[in-house]
Amino acid sequence: MVRLLEVEPPLDLPHRVGDKELCFTSDANLLDRRNPEAVLHGSLLMVREHLEQMFRVDLTQEYLREAFAYWGALAKGRFLACAVSERQLPQVVQIFSLGTLPCAVTDEVAGLAELLPERSTGGLRQRSAIYLPVDPVSVNPSFRVYELATLEGLRKYAEALPADQKQVLTKCVEALDSAPEHFIVLALKRSEGERTLLGVLLRGIAGGHPLTNPQARAEVLPFTLLRMDRAYLGLRGGAGGDLQKRRVLLAGCGAVGGYIALALARAGVAHLSLVDPDFFSPDNVYRHVCGMGSLGAPKVQGLKVEITRTVPYVSVSGYPEEIGGLLRTKESWVREHDLIISATGHPTADLDLNEWSWSNPEHPPVLFTWLEPLGLGGHALLTHVPRGEGPAPGCMECLHARPYEGGPLENRAAFAMPGVTYTRDTLGCGSRYMPFADLDAQRTAELASRLALRALRHERPTATLVAWRGDPRAFEAAGYSVTPRFERDADAADFRREDCPCCGAA
Repeated sequence: MVRLLEVEPPLDLPHRVGDKELCFTSDANLLDRRNPEAVLHGSLLMVREHLEQMFRVDLTQEYLREAFAYWGALAKGRFLACAVSERQLPQVVQIFSLGTLPCAVTDEVAGLAELLPERSTGGLRQRSAIYLPVDPVSVNPSFRVYELATLEGLRKYAEALPADQKQVLTKCVEALDSAPEHFIVLALKRSEGERTLLGVLLRGIAGGHPLTNPQARAEVLPFTLLRMDRAYLGLRGGAGGDLQKRRVLLAGCGAVGGYIALALARAGVAHLSLVDPDFFSPDNVYRHVCGMGSLGAPKVQGLKVEITRTVPYVSVSGYPEEIGGLLRTKESWVREHDLIISATGHPTADLDLNEWSWSNPEHPPVLFTWLEPLGLGGHALLTHVPRGEGPAPGCMECLHARPYEGGPLENRAAFAMPGVTYTRDTLGCGSRYMPFADLDAQRTAELASRLALRALRHERPTATLVAWRGDPRAFEAAGYSVTPRFERDADAADFRREDCPCCGAA
């Protein structure tokens, strides 16, 4: 913030706070803090550049872009949550109050419930409100947002609506109750096409409704609307709107699977099916997203609670079963998903899922992911990727081969030498575990999640095997050896086998 001591003559410029302060974007903050003279010089240069730019731009459009900030000053601390989607026509929306204080407005009650701590609107009073889209600049080329904080201004822009929209607005007003106060969501059209949402409470209404009756009276109270609708939150948080209809089945809700589930939800995937028969135990605390929060609970239930607690607009279903059983008992349901992810860490179960996926060209693509011990690395394999002439060859079976006739199956992508037991136990056979750290799980989950998102967006037309390599010192210090593949390029494009019994003929 830079304060102007004197402005002569008075200037009508945007990006001012009060009369004599200029605000800057958050990235205009690199100054030499060890050199006070340079700080002053740099600040003055930014002020000059800012003022020069303001003389070059369309002031009305610039004020419109900053309408939310100016409205905040008029609201004087009054605010409420807003889960209203941008639309082109007036409509009736719902406002919720806690006692006499409005706290949220929405066009979808179920969607609002997802944003509340208890996932319920119970205890809140519900009433109808109005969503009013306006195009300020088309009505007033010198538009300033403070006009909308007056009855005259509200009427002017409501009266300027196209005839069809005015008819819709009249019907919306008729649908309201006779209470002496009503709430309005103003949707100001910006030059970029999107809308800025502002709130207005009309209090002490008398003589009709102020939007349709020029003789009506009311007090106008501006409110800041905290946008919480799906489109806005997704855009602001980097979640893709293109993923809202995608359905993902995740088998394995342990350390890696937990991070994958959260990553996909935060990326915008709106439907997750979690599959895992296991329960949370204290052993999971240090390397699971749920931490201490779900001890003793089924992993699918604990992870569902964590996702819905932290990410809105996502539907999560839990199935405390083995994925192999679901492939036989609920095959049609499994096929409804756009992608199946296996983070079970059980190669035999993965090979079974792989064979199922390749048994029918209509089955969805499958992504397998697994960890190496002691931070050595992690892998992700995308297979059964659809294409015009059938799924692209390359699968989990391709990775497994016998080094000699009658020998054991080995994973050709492994970084750790086969034939060695890497699991450890502290309390006997039933307590065996794979040694890896939380950061290893996070890194593997990120690798798998990025590949999954590319698959959901149809950006990977072929089978893909990717991996990350860690620092081998802890692994080698424990007396273990790495495979030749660890020394080579971690990502393998040549893993496919022509003689593969699953995909070789694809």
